[in-house]
Amino acid sequence: MTRRHSSGAARHRTGPLATASALALAAVLGAPVAAAAQPAAGPPTIGIDRAEVAVGAQLTVTLTGWPAGLVNVELCGNGGRRGSADCAVASAVQVAVTAGGPARTRLRVVAPPVACPCVVRATSLDQGTSGMVPLAVTGGSAPAVAGGDALDPAPSARLVVTELEVTGDASWSGLFGGPARRLLVATVRNDGTAPAVEPAVSVTLGRGDEPTGFVPPPLLDTIAPGEQRVVRLPFTIPGPAVGRYTVRGEIGGLGQPVVFSATTRNHPWGLLGLAAALLVAWQVRSTWAAGAVRRRRPRPRSSGVDDNSRIPTL
Repeated sequence: MTRRHSSGAARHRTGPLATASALALAAVLGAPVAAAAQPAAGPPTIGIDRAEVAVGAQLTVTLTGWPAGLVNVELCGNGGRRGSADCAVASAVQVAVTAGGPARTRLRVVAPPVACPCVVRATSLDQGTSGMVPLAVTGGSAPAVAGGDALDPAPSARLVVTELEVTGDASWSGLFGGPARRLLVATVRNDGTAPAVEPAVSVTLGRGDEPTGFVPPPLLDTIAPGEQRVVRLPFTIPGPAVGRYTVRGEIGGLGQPVVFSATTRNHPWGLLGLAAALLVAWQVRSTWAAGAVRRRRPRPRSSGVDDNSRIPTL
C-alpha cells in the first residue's frame, strides 16, 4: 500500500534532519574554526603560576608566542648566567609547542646545583630561542658559585627529547568517530657523561594537560653518552574519538623524570559526509513524494460537450 503525503508535510519533515545535519556540521568544524580565530603569536614569553615556590612542589609554566618545535624548560640557580651548568638538568621537561597557541607544562622544583637567584629557563631545541623568568625558591640550599668557575659534577646521564611528532592514520574507524590510530615518534639523546641504563618509560593518553589513560610503553635499551635513539610508539585513541588529545610520557630512572608531551586531534569527517548524504537523500525522497501526490490528484471530469462546437441551424 502506498502512503500519500502532501507537499506541505514533505517540507515540514525535512526540518529535523536538516537541523541535525547542521548541528553535525557545526560539531565537526567547530574546533578548526575556533583554532583559526586565534590571534597570531607575539614575542616569546614565559609565564609561571606563582612567584615563590618551595622545593618539592610543582610549578605550572606557560609558553606563549614561541616558535613551533620542542622547548626545554628547567630551573636554574646563579640567575642562569652559565647556562645548563647552573640548572637542575635532571628535572628538566620538554614540551612540544604548536603554531597558533600557548603550550603548558608542569615543572617539579628541585634545588639547583648552585645557589639562587633562581630563574625558570626555556630553550627552543629546534630554533635556538631562549628566555628566563625570575623565581624565588625556598626550602633548599646549594653551594654558591666561587669566582664564576664552572662546577665539576659527578658523571650522570642526561636524556633530552630533541624531536617529538605524532602522525595520524586515516583509518575508516577514525573518520567516523571510532578508535583512531596514531604513531608517536620521539628522538632521545643522552647529553650526559654516563650511560642511561635501560631507562623506564611511562606513557598516558587523554584530554587536558594531565592525561590518565594507560598506553603500553616502549622498551628502551641502554643509551650511551652522546648517543641518539629514535623511539616509535603506536597508540590508539579510544572511541568516540573527537577533538584534541594529549599524549604524555615520562622517562624515569634518572633522579627526576624527563617529561615530554604532544597533542593530536581527530575530526570525524566521515560523519559530516554521511550527514550530507542523508540530507540529500531525504530531500530527493521528499521531492519524489510531493510529485507522486500531484500525479495521483484526481482530475476534473469532462461534461462531454465541446464549448467550441457549433449548433447546426435548422
